[in-house]
Amino acid sequence: MMWSGLLLSLLLSVSMAFSLTELSFVRNGRGQQSRGDAVRTTLAMSSGLTALGLAFSHQGPSLGVMAVVAGIALSWLAARFASRTVALAVTILSLGFYLQFAELAPLRP
Repeated sequence: MMWSGLLLSLLLSVSMAFSLTELSFVRNGRGQQSRGDAVRTTLAMSSGLTALGLAFSHQGPSLGVMAVVAGIALSWLAARFASRTVALAVTILSLGFYLQFAELAPLRP
């Protein structure tokens, strides 16, 4: 039972981490932003904020804080080793897997 909560928290951490890489790119980007960059940023930020909200609403405060801290730590690695396209795909896929697995796992009351 505890492992399912940790797995779900890890999925949310991954989603937050890879969405933060997009935020760091936009913040550090120079020059004109294209329409594709705006769409990519919108998708990444909505996935990341959804993961942040779910971390606290479904997991409780202790696992929520752990998910956020792990997400921030993973974002440092993700920014160095993943391309923007891969980061966006991982963000959306991990959030999708969370939603699928959370349906199977009992949620905290």
